[in-house]
Amino acid sequence: MPRSIRLTVATVVLCGAIAGAQGRQDATPPDGPIFRVTVDLVQLDAVVTDKKGRHVTTLGPGDFEVYQDGRPQPVVAATYVVTEEEWVDTSGLPPLPPEALRPIDARRVVAIVVDDSRMSFESMHHARVGLGEYLDRHFAAGDRAMIVTTSGGYGAVTPLTSDVETLRRRVRNLRFSLWNVQAASALEPVDTRLFNPYDLEAEFRERAFALNAILRIQEAIKALRPLPGRKSVVLVSEGFSIGGLGMDHTFIRDALQRLVDASNRAGVVIYALDPRGLVPIGISAADAGMGPRRLAGLSRLRSAALRESQDGLRFVASQTGGFAVVNSNDLAAGMQRIMTDQRGYYLIGYQPEPGTVVTGRDEKFRRLTITVKEKGLRVRTRAGFYARPTE
Repeated sequence: MPRSIRLTVATVVLCGAIAGAQGRQDATPPDGPIFRVTVDLVQLDAVVTDKKGRHVTTLGPGDFEVYQDGRPQPVVAATYVVTEEEWVDTSGLPPLPPEALRPIDARRVVAIVVDDSRMSFESMHHARVGLGEYLDRHFAAGDRAMIVTTSGGYGAVTPLTSDVETLRRRVRNLRFSLWNVQAASALEPVDTRLFNPYDLEAEFRERAFALNAILRIQEAIKALRPLPGRKSVVLVSEGFSIGGLGMDHTFIRDALQRLVDASNRAGVVIYALDPRGLVPIGISAADAGMGPRRLAGLSRLRSAALRESQDGLRFVASQTGGFAVVNSNDLAAGMQRIMTDQRGYYLIGYQPEPGTVVTGRDEKFRRLTITVKEKGLRVRTRAGFYARPTE
């Protein structure tokens, strides 16, 4: 490292701790935040997988390349933090009461945000069944979770709990509301858009649903932030549009960037689950009464509407290093895949170029890209951050 690079005392200590842990596959999760921004160091988390989706755990600083706003940055530290091996097998011991479990003892922490404000009756049923099966089969001793609904309004976040019976009760209480009839799912407005693809009213509704989901996720992130280590938010939703025709979506994308930054600083990864499963988009018997003109474009528009709604889920998840589970009829398996992804992660530290961190109102959103030199590996990490120092 050139002598001109002068790190602060805190950064030296941090880099030394990370470098000292390099090569140890049993490194424990940090007690403090996993995402930090200083003048001399940016630290963030990332997951590296192979072609089969398996975690790759043996990489070091020299294997990573970090780009900030498209420009390469020097990587000064990288270590794999194992969370799975820190889990304690308590199968032969009496379980602790929920109130005895401290936040720092939690092995996996997840907030499940159910976007029930626009969910169809069938999707609500699938969500209840899938989440119930997840709790029955995969929720383990030491896990902590909360259930949040988008219809609950501001401040409706329930407390984290490790009591599986409490969580089962909250899942059973999820209900389809007749109010949802006015909040058509992503595929239902297709008929009106056959003749009016620039339906501003439909676009306005899509923006409203997207912003409502973002606000509820932000509340969940705020509740998770005080806990140490890496946490997750799972958005169970039929999706929402972040693009489309006829309306400027700059406001939504700005809200998403703020969401990404809040997620970063709280050490939260967002995942998404589409409860609709495999959605039929072809012509069915129910469409028999339509004229040839409508039938000709119906399947195409249904496919476009489905893809657009799922792109919203993919975008929200990918911006924070997560992924979206779509086109699957097994929601419980999707939840298990998400929980399996919590087994570990890399902590990567790089030295940002001068002028990255600013104070005041002139802050910019710095876009991040992390790659690895070995071919065939995929990196999932956060899309970027607002260039202000971590509090």
